[in-house]
Amino acid sequence: MNMLRYYISILLLFSGLHIYAQDSIPKITKYPQRYGIRIGTDVFKASRNIWDKDYTGFEVNADYRLKENLYGVVEIGMEKKFKEEDQLTFTTKGNYIKIGVDYNLHKNWLDMENIIFVGGRFGLSLHSQQLHSYKIYTQNPYFGESEVYPELLSKGLSAHFVELVGGIKVEVLNNLFLSFSVRLNYLITQKQPEGFENLYLPGFGRKYSGNIGANFNYGLSYFIPLYKKQPVKKELQ
Repeated sequence: MNMLRYYISILLLFSGLHIYAQDSIPKITKYPQRYGIRIGTDVFKASRNIWDKDYTGFEVNADYRLKENLYGVVEIGMEKKFKEEDQLTFTTKGNYIKIGVDYNLHKNWLDMENIIFVGGRFGLSLHSQQLHSYKIYTQNPYFGESEVYPELLSKGLSAHFVELVGGIKVEVLNNLFLSFSVRLNYLITQKQPEGFENLYLPGFGRKYSGNIGANFNYGLSYFIPLYKKQPVKKELQ
């Protein structure tokens, strides 16, 4: 009888410890995640209008949360750039649109909404190029290079390109996000001016050899929540 009471006491003790241990385990709260549209602008382009006398431009962009980690993105803008190089001077002016997706690689803690993303864009540029001057190369150093001022304007130009993007978006105030991204571009097709070529493209930036380009941007955007969803529960294997 004493042994029975002994075993019962041990069982009650372990049961109490088990209940205490369960109560002591911190419970992970699954916060509903917000879905909506984020609208913003490229603050680097906006500020460049002030400190770069050879540049005029702006960009409006938006992303919409399609799935838990997937965002649809649209970027629309205008650029006008005067460029003076050793052999020529020209002005590029036009509009562009980019459409693509971003994938969030970052796992947020609790109800935070910061993003570390990679993505891609398909871009279209519609622009004009005006060739102001160019120098004619000569092998005779005595006479030097002759400079010609044709002021040749070519309209109706276009370019299609793809863009690889990587960056971050951080919520600094309620619904207000700062972002930074780097972009690597590749030119697919283009319509060029006669006797000249596209050296700078709106939305693409400076074109280097091999139809490659690279640029970056700083963004400021505001998130407009539309609805909430519970995060997807992953099955344990």
